[in-house]
Amino acid sequence: MIKKQIILPTLLLATIFIGGITGCTSSKSPDVSQGNDSGTKVSDTSTPNSPASNTSERAQKREELRKQIEAVLTPDQVKELSTKLQQGEKMRKAVLSLNLTTEQKTKIQDIFKTAYPHRKGKSEDNS
Repeated sequence: MIKKQIILPTLLLATIFIGGITGCTSSKSPDVSQGNDSGTKVSDTSTPNSPASNTSERAQKREELRKQIEAVLTPDQVKELSTKLQQGEKMRKAVLSLNLTTEQKTKIQDIFKTAYPHRKGKSEDNS
């Protein structure tokens, strides 16, 4: 009797748990069960998600961001920024650790907001 009281709820919970996990996972591959291509087909215009293309795209964006920021900085600040970046410091932290004027801070915050619109308020927190 005790085994039934333990086994039955355990099996029920396991079934619910596995069913929940299976229902929550999404497949990145298209649904092959349709078999009919007559419907509307959505083309993938995005860049392939290969690590190499993603890395080079991100590197290009970082380079563009660095150039925009360097345009706001003095030559001495550019040298200091380059040194900090070569030492492995993150761009945002390195830039905000420079001795920036109020005008420079405002311009750089605008650059960061444009480059990373999904990150709200990060540059104001560190200034």
